[in-house]
Amino acid sequence: MEILLRAVLIGLLYAMLAGLGMATLLGLLLYFTPLSEGLLPLLASIIVALAVFLGGLQAARIATARGLVQGLTVGLLFFAVTLAMGWSGGPLALGATGQKMGLCLLAGAMGGVAGMTGR
Repeated sequence: MEILLRAVLIGLLYAMLAGLGMATLLGLLLYFTPLSEGLLPLLASIIVALAVFLGGLQAARIATARGLVQGLTVGLLFFAVTLAMGWSGGPLALGATGQKMGLCLLAGAMGGVAGMTGR
């Protein structure tokens, strides 16, 4: 399987920037509106899924081949980078970590396939 490093890294950059932008927007919405903070876990998962989907989509469009593999790679790298940035050195909750990894892989795969069908 051929993974184009340039396409995957650009897709990862898109995913990180999209996630940062959407998280900033969510923070502003929570601050300035009466939205409940109880919705935060659901909204955070939606943001992660959308960000990784967009990253996988962009990687597949750049690579022009093997969109599923490109999207899965973006999802895996996004998961690894966010895990490394958020890990405090303590033990990991395997259930939550596995769910996030599954969400990233699924969203990346969907983005990669969408990038191929949209050509």
